[in-house]
Amino acid sequence: MSGQLNRDVAISEIMQSLRRIIKSIQDYSQEVSNKFGITGPQLWVLKIISGNENLSLGELSKRMYLHPSSITGLVDRLEKKGYVLRDRGQEDRRVIKVQLTSEGKKLVRKAPNPIQGKMIYGLRKLRNGKLNLIYHSIQELVEIMEAQSLKVTFFFDQE
Repeated sequence: MSGQLNRDVAISEIMQSLRRIIKSIQDYSQEVSNKFGITGPQLWVLKIISGNENLSLGELSKRMYLHPSSITGLVDRLEKKGYVLRDRGQEDRRVIKVQLTSEGKKLVRKAPNPIQGKMIYGLRKLRNGKLNLIYHSIQELVEIMEAQSLKVTFFFDQE
């Protein structure tokens, strides 16, 4: 959309756009949960690991733009379900690598691509000026909602 909108139209369109984004993520998460018995974030972890076997938890956290404690909880649940294995490194026992089990590999082959990955991929393609504009606009919305201190992990995570 280009040009100036009147204030009421602009506010209405912003609200509609946010609703569409939230609904898209919500619908996707529900579909993944219903079809595969895992959450959208769990699928995202599996897909990242599948493209990068033997990834450390720290590297997984960086690739997903998430706090390490969020990753640890997700990997715990995926390990209990039999989809991933943890392996402590021989040289540095503090480094924990994660790999898919054969069941995890089967699930990854059947499942769709994660919606969070779609958003990150799209953001990565933007030029710096556009990315910074979106960043500052979103930060401003967070401030308007007085949500700066909320602890968050994933979109519609049921865990």
